[in-house]
Amino acid sequence: MAKTFQLEIITPTRIFSEGQVSYVRAEAPDGQFGIMSHHTAATIALGIGEVKVVKNGEEYYYATTGGFADIQSESVLLLLETAELVTDIDVNRAESARKRAQDKLNNNEMDKVRTRTAIAKANNRLKVSKR
Repeated sequence: MAKTFQLEIITPTRIFSEGQVSYVRAEAPDGQFGIMSHHTAATIALGIGEVKVVKNGEEYYYATTGGFADIQSESVLLLLETAELVTDIDVNRAESARKRAQDKLNNNEMDKVRTRTAIAKANNRLKVSKR
């Protein structure tokens, strides 16, 4: 039995073809879950969080903002709103986005749910950037 499976990460603007990987950890709205080869087939909603990929013994991290995981025994497809590899995260841009959103939180005319979501996305990018 092979201990790896095919992983593809697809966003509206980019496709990350990771190839054969041994492990994926992702963030669902209720918490994290892990995937290894021959996992039971499932479709799982994903939230704002981090995706960890283990490939050839090395770990890779993505900051993500939600979507779905389509899990089959030999492959996993992550359909994501956004995915940003840790090495591509612009920390200054993420800090600026968080500050702008926090400033908007004090404005009573702004949509509080959207503003809190923007803060969560920026905080996630900053957290993942430290990997």
